[in-house]
Amino acid sequence: MKDLSIIEIPIKVFKLFNLPREVFIMKDYIWFIYAILIIFVMFLFLRVDLYFKFKKYRKFLYINIGLLLWTLMIGLRFVVSNNIFTYYASLSIYPIVFGLVILLVLAIRDYLVIKNGIWLKTSLLIMWVINAVTVLTNTTHQLIIKLSYDQNVTLRMFNDADVGFGFFIHTIISYILLAYVFFKLSRYFLNQFRNSRDFVPLLLISLCFISGLAVNLIHLFVYEFNIDPTLIIFVMFMGSLSIISIIRDLNLISQLNNNQFILDHYREMYLIVDINGMVVNASDELKTKFDLGDLSNISFDEITQMMHQKAIIYSDSIKVDQTFQKDKIYLHMKEERINLPLFKYSGKLFLYYDETEHQHLLNELNDVYYHDLMTDLYNRNFFEDYKEILNNSKEPYGVIIFDLDGLKRTNDSHGHEAGDQLLICFANSLKEVAKTLQKATAIRLGGDEFLLIVENQIMFDKNKIIEDINTFIKEQNNNHCMGYSYGAHLNADEQTIAKVLRLADDALYEMKKQRKDRS
Repeated sequence: MKDLSIIEIPIKVFKLFNLPREVFIMKDYIWFIYAILIIFVMFLFLRVDLYFKFKKYRKFLYINIGLLLWTLMIGLRFVVSNNIFTYYASLSIYPIVFGLVILLVLAIRDYLVIKNGIWLKTSLLIMWVINAVTVLTNTTHQLIIKLSYDQNVTLRMFNDADVGFGFFIHTIISYILLAYVFFKLSRYFLNQFRNSRDFVPLLLISLCFISGLAVNLIHLFVYEFNIDPTLIIFVMFMGSLSIISIIRDLNLISQLNNNQFILDHYREMYLIVDINGMVVNASDELKTKFDLGDLSNISFDEITQMMHQKAIIYSDSIKVDQTFQKDKIYLHMKEERINLPLFKYSGKLFLYYDETEHQHLLNELNDVYYHDLMTDLYNRNFFEDYKEILNNSKEPYGVIIFDLDGLKRTNDSHGHEAGDQLLICFANSLKEVAKTLQKATAIRLGGDEFLLIVENQIMFDKNKIIEDINTFIKEQNNNHCMGYSYGAHLNADEQTIAKVLRLADDALYEMKKQRKDRS
């Protein structure tokens, strides 16, 4: 017995059912192409559940159903011998195609987050109804195909018939709608390419539309193919769109294979951002804590700006401002790259660790470490760290060193409590003066030595500062003044802080010597 090839098997089966001669004159490669086409169309239905995850993909499923119906209709025309079916099945392809184009317009607008108004939907629906009615009544007016139905009509006669005026209207409107789709998608993916250098979407869409236009023009005016090339291009386009959108949708991927379950059980708050910097998913805790609401079409920069109203966000705890803000949440942000296996497409996962309590504790420890417990001024520990900032500063700054008179004598004659009050009185006066200056810092270096640093050359008026200090001292000390010596120096030549202090210290001891000589 002679072995049958894969192509010959369906032909033998068709003969058993007395199918029309057109089936047998189709070349083997046509059946092969049709079989491949069926496989590709069915491939679009491998994960139907994906289309129901988000509303913007729902119409993609409807388009794929239409493609399947279109594909089956083309195949049935070759294997069904009923004349009525042949005529009206061939005609029905026109409203199917027109409906697919309309669905594509609405689907792309959903994908690009463009609202489909009721007027647009109504207009497109009316256009489709007119198209369908015109097609199905073609036998009376022959506006689409110049061939009316009779019992002798065959598929070959239908394909060889001239087209009518309505066919050109159908084709022109379809191409206008497809041009609109191409314009919207190409502009969107061009902007995406400029921002992220992701060329794949723009390349795939451009290839689909250019090849589709070229093949259709050949089909219409040069050579008529056995299988409508528009269907093949449409299937290729939907496959490309699935790769571009659904398969590489980080939000969709996060909800598959229990990924969303894992994310929901993260201890940390998180944000998932795509390659274009748009937020695609966020933890419920983050949404609740910052009242974020709908995150669709919001960029990472926009959402970060919203979060900054309630939080201090940092990636390096060393760079956190030492001044603790009680009304803020402290979030330590960690960034992780998400690499998808297709076309090196990537996004980012941002994890947020709530370190408010940790920062509060650090603030208390820093407060003890950097502050003098008696006077509540900054201490020498703070000053040692502050030196580095001053040495790196390019702006001029001034310093005044103070040395109080008679602290030991006060301690010996009136007790240490009286001496402490003397120190507190001067410290409070120095603190009040620092408040009146811009970028001024009051420090107790130890014992009866104090330091005032003014990082503003305009505000560094030595005589005015001393006058204000004496005024505050009198207000706190029953109108009695307090004796002290001081030395000042303005750093205007990018000197080191060590040299600035030495020069101010020299001025201090010079004043001490002069006062001693006068007494």
